[in-house]
Amino acid sequence: MYWNNNRFIVMRSSFDKVEIPVKLTFILFFIFALVRILELISITDKITSQTLINYVAGFRYDFLFASITGILMVFVFLVLPRKTHKVLHSLSGAAVLFLAIKSWGLTEYYLSVQLPLDNSILVYPLNEIIHIVSSSESISLITLLKAILVIFSSIVLIWFLLPKIKLSPVILLTSLTPIVTVLFFFNNITPDITEFKSNQPFYKQINKTSYFLKSLHKHINNNEYLSGSDVWFFAIDYHELMNDRGYSDPAYPFMRENKHEDVIGRFFNFGEEKPNFVIIIVESLSRNFSGPEAKWGSFTPFLDSLAEQSLYWENFLSTSERTFNVLPSALASLPYGSKGFMALVEEGRSYPDFVSLPEILSQANYHYNFFYGGWAYFDYKEVFLNHIGFNYILDDSKFGSEYEKMPDTGEGYSWGYPDDAVFRRSMEIIDSFPTNPRMDIYMTLNMHQPFFVPDPERWKEAFNNHLKTIEIDEYDADFHHNRQQQFSSVLYTDDAIRQLFTEYRKRPEYENTLFFILGDHHLQMHDFNPIEKYHVPLIIYSPLLNTSRKFPAVSSVADLTPTIAAMIKNNFRLQLPQKTHWLGNPLDTFSYFQSNNFIPFMRVNRNIDELLWNEFFFSEGRLFVIDEHLNLVPSDDNKKLNLLEKQLSNFRVLNKYVCYENKIFYRGHE
Repeated sequence: MYWNNNRFIVMRSSFDKVEIPVKLTFILFFIFALVRILELISITDKITSQTLINYVAGFRYDFLFASITGILMVFVFLVLPRKTHKVLHSLSGAAVLFLAIKSWGLTEYYLSVQLPLDNSILVYPLNEIIHIVSSSESISLITLLKAILVIFSSIVLIWFLLPKIKLSPVILLTSLTPIVTVLFFFNNITPDITEFKSNQPFYKQINKTSYFLKSLHKHINNNEYLSGSDVWFFAIDYHELMNDRGYSDPAYPFMRENKHEDVIGRFFNFGEEKPNFVIIIVESLSRNFSGPEAKWGSFTPFLDSLAEQSLYWENFLSTSERTFNVLPSALASLPYGSKGFMALVEEGRSYPDFVSLPEILSQANYHYNFFYGGWAYFDYKEVFLNHIGFNYILDDSKFGSEYEKMPDTGEGYSWGYPDDAVFRRSMEIIDSFPTNPRMDIYMTLNMHQPFFVPDPERWKEAFNNHLKTIEIDEYDADFHHNRQQQFSSVLYTDDAIRQLFTEYRKRPEYENTLFFILGDHHLQMHDFNPIEKYHVPLIIYSPLLNTSRKFPAVSSVADLTPTIAAMIKNNFRLQLPQKTHWLGNPLDTFSYFQSNNFIPFMRVNRNIDELLWNEFFFSEGRLFVIDEHLNLVPSDDNKKLNLLEKQLSNFRVLNKYVCYENKIFYRGHE
């Protein structure tokens, strides 16, 4: 009897140690479920049956993460002596409260940008994170009420309800059963993304907290940087798989013979004078709402009319999800480094040697200007542009008192000056620069969260009027009205570009100017197939054009430098290096749809896990075939899947190697 009593006391003691973690596990699951329901009801679009299925399926991942957390707490309670349990109880409760707040915050982030937060938080310097958060969006009353509900529920459950609930050994064992079962049957804390044709259903199912932590772990443990002889084998393999590009030196893996042809010169009536170049990089300009057959109807009437008189690439692609990569790709067709090429200086490094378009044009004494309404140091734009020889940079520190910034979000921060102000300010100072030859680069801002525009009532009315001109059904009408602020900003920026052209037409250099208009990436407003993130238009307009053409073949922003360089060499006899490192080729001017590209893409989290190679698109372990509208058709060709995955891995290794070891370009080959 005495032995039985002792055994009972030991068992009771063990049950007591397990009881608190088990109860906290179910409390955490309840909080995750609450946050998930709040996320569901916060969706602005019509909730479909498939949306409900995705959110319901996500409960298992909420319970799985709560169970993992609970098992960790059980282990701690069992290992540490009983005298520490009171403190452990408080610490465990605080940890659950922290996870509750974090879960709510990550969900609000997702609702705001339609992307879950991942390791991208590690790739931005602290000052840039503060700038992004403070200038992007204010906290609404509804958001605040959701936060209060989550925090209040957590406190009540953890510190008031939990102590009052006592579990018998039988109930405790019964409660442990689903925890152990889910841990046994599920070996991944997130769904398998390869089971999803598009990303939004995947994002709806995941537990945002576990996804965030998993991506941090993957980022910290990612080690694809190699140097020396190890890289040699990757370079040889990379060259063999792309034997049509003329690679030859494994020590400089991206260098190849410069055999680029002039593919666009024939479309222009050039004179003796070298042309001016104006490149307008439009924030978030997407094919989804610009150009013919736009998915959501076109909201760029001026650009559409201009495209009809231009060379127009309807299947043009950016090389990244965000703005950080557009300048290195457009002006030098560069690899990406670990955080984007411009960020290489963040680690105290200098830029490796490379050949840029401004360097080539400097033979003809071009003058270079960059006009921007925001903080030019953001993403190290200013550092990069100064490095490649830009003579003048307009940013938010160089506007007069007569200009007014976009409204801040209540924190004293603003993205900067609106697009029409940038264009007007450039016209005030442009006469102080040489008339010809010159390259002017504009980068717009307004088509970016929080989508503030001057005179918002005017553009709200313009939005309503424009909506009447496009064919939409009732569902689409709700979709557009729920995004009135975004679409209004598109109409505003399109009109601002129209005004810029009006001013340029008054200038003497206009008749000898080539205008390039492109998007830096898409604008995320709804579910999309993975390649849509990069689908933007390219328009090349000039009074020198002798014809207009529409090109359905696929090209990318990395093709701009090879295209312009070959054109300027062929028509104005500028010298080009015999070998170049450019990732792109000249723009594809075939009159039918084709894709002869090798385009690795860098995500917002700086992962390079998507690739277009000819007609195949690889995305996070999934293989697709693209059609003439860049729709994706899933492919079960495992041989091709493995080939793209292998070559993308080769590129990632070589990409870091050439950037960190100064192996992009060797001037001895010139």
